Amino acid sequence: MKKKLVVFHPAIAPYRVDFFNSLDEEFDATFYFEFGDVLEQSFTQDRLRERLRFTPRFLAPGLFGIKNLRTQVLSILWKEKPDIVFCSEYNLLGILLLIYKFLFDWKLRILTICDDSRDIAASPGWVKRITRAIAVRFYSGIILTNDEVMTWYKAHFHTEGKFLFFPIIQEDEGFRRSLKDALPVSDTFAERFHLRGKQVVLFVGRLIGIKNLFFLIDAFAALADKYPKAVLLLVGDGEQCFMLDEHADHKGLIDNERVLCVGKKEGRDLYACYNVGQMFVLPSYYERFGAVVNEALLAGCYTLCSSVAGAACLIEPGKNGDIFDPHRLDELVEKLDSALAKCVPLEEIKVKENRMERGYEEYMREFLDKCHRVIESR
Repeated sequence: MKKKLVVFHPAIAPYRVDFFNSLDEEFDATFYFEFGDVLEQSFTQDRLRERLRFTPRFLAPGLFGIKNLRTQVLSILWKEKPDIVFCSEYNLLGILLLIYKFLFDWKLRILTICDDSRDIAASPGWVKRITRAIAVRFYSGIILTNDEVMTWYKAHFHTEGKFLFFPIIQEDEGFRRSLKDALPVSDTFAERFHLRGKQVVLFVGRLIGIKNLFFLIDAFAALADKYPKAVLLLVGDGEQCFMLDEHADHKGLIDNERVLCVGKKEGRDLYACYNVGQMFVLPSYYERFGAVVNEALLAGCYTLCSSVAGAACLIEPGKNGDIFDPHRLDELVEKLDSALAKCVPLEEIKVKENRMERGYEEYMREFLDKCHRVIESR
């Protein structure tokens, strides 16, 4: 008989759909979300919900306007009487779960998902430091998205049994079917932006300060003369959109279409961008994980990833990409130079070979095995 699971999570995002569906398959699960969309960026929710194998439910607004003070969770737990609860990060909602556990159900297993990178984990504010210490002491498990962070947690908190690892990744075959379906759009996109015969360097994400995109443009500009067929494709929108255009123009990269800012893309349009991209760069100087790295690898892009991003755990240097210090321009230039030297210009547009070293099913199987051990041992 399946264990009863209740999941409380901030919002539905494309990179979490497969994870939620797997939980729904493994457990007798009910899902409650705090917000109708991701706070930092907007996704087309109708399209995402078509992929869900469960019916999402939504919490009422936080008490007194405090977003994580969701007292409704107490009545939900009383009604659902779950064996296990999943929540997100370390906050007031998690404290409410503990209050319920202490008052009404000592057998309740609480696990939280934390997507901190190594740098973020090692330098929390005092509020997070306190709530994290409470969670490690009283929760049954902490689900971490980076293996290096898990090593840090084990050493810092002098315990091993509570920590589980599952990166922010999507199911391989489903994502790659979407890439195949988007091939006609990819052809149109390549024609529109004159990408055939070019070496396409891709970035997907918000155009904001922490993504370090001036740094990326500078690295690309340093190699522009050496690789005249190289094009930098920036996919996304954000507060720095016009400033990045101006910066690229100042470097002489706009009029000759060496840097292309094509706006935010979703659905087939986004998959089309991954199909034309040959290498991918995530240059962030602050990044919890970076789900786009998994997407780029699934799409067959050789990927250069910032060392501060949690998704660096998906990179096997010299095999599917490389890792660089986002504060050292010379290091990114060197690694981008090496990647471009091996990059054959884009001609035939097709779904490239998957560059993930391990698949979603393997990661999920290991995670669920550990999850059940944690649940049974507490």
